[in-house]
Amino acid sequence: MKRLGMTPPIEVTGSRSAVELCARAEELGYTDVWTAEVGGADAFAPLAAVAQRTERIRLGTALVPVFTRPPALVAMSAAGLQTLSGGRFVLGIGASSPAIVDGWMGTPYRNPVARVGEYVEVLRHMPAGRKASNRRRSLRVAGFRLQIDPEAPVPIYVGALGPRMCRLAGRVADGVQFFLMTPLGVRRALEEVAAGARQAGRDPASIDVFIRLPACLGEPTELVRFMARRLLAGYAMVPAYNVSLSRQGFGGEARVIAEKWAAGDRDGAPAAFTDEMLEELFLMGDPVACRTKIEAYRMVGVTTPVLMAVSFAGTMEERAERVEATC
Repeated sequence: MKRLGMTPPIEVTGSRSAVELCARAEELGYTDVWTAEVGGADAFAPLAAVAQRTERIRLGTALVPVFTRPPALVAMSAAGLQTLSGGRFVLGIGASSPAIVDGWMGTPYRNPVARVGEYVEVLRHMPAGRKASNRRRSLRVAGFRLQIDPEAPVPIYVGALGPRMCRLAGRVADGVQFFLMTPLGVRRALEEVAAGARQAGRDPASIDVFIRLPACLGEPTELVRFMARRLLAGYAMVPAYNVSLSRQGFGGEARVIAEKWAAGDRDGAPAAFTDEMLEELFLMGDPVACRTKIEAYRMVGVTTPVLMAVSFAGTMEERAERVEATC
């Protein structure tokens, strides 16, 4: 079965319309709904609403930052969604970024690869009824016991960009999650994931490969290019994404974006996001062209492409209609 997912477009359409769209997506044959957690809705609440409106679609987080919630709290949320959805939930976790973790949340951002690895280890030891403890300096849990039975194990996916996090995902995770990567970038990242899997004695083919793909169809081309540049430049100035883009062959562009953003040039930074980068990283144009791009990702090993549909229409009602047409 070919998987295809979507992200509830809460910031674009509002929460109620986003949930309705996810319910409609199941009728249309979509297999997945994955939420994000940045500065809008949290990752778990929308999935609880979608779980009540659907029966088959897989529900996941992409992703929950490991610095902003203790693992015991995440285990409780995951168990609750697993029981609410009848075993359809997947927990995606990752490091996030210093701007979100340290700046917005006021939590120190240190040793992200080690933190994610330890977080996965602790979560694996939290099935219902068993006390879990971890007394390492960076992540402490003392005698936590999950008091509801999730009935089925919750798969754990790891968001990864760099080689070290990719290898960690290969060693410990059930799936790996990518964003802002070209098909070639995914292929190279999966070489690191496979190396980590083999190091742990695992079959790399057993690891689900997820990527979120921003998409906008049926809107004026120049408007989409202008707004897409502004959207993606906000990610490209984040150090981990900036290095990832350089690793994918966009070193010059990534350097200029970072320099202009650091200088406060909020118009110059998006302008440095070239047409070539947009063509590689943003789905736009006609549906046939977008399907061709999605297949290019499948060809390099992506098993779960997930559309992050956006619209730049003037009203929320118009945006909801446009996003539904995109999906």
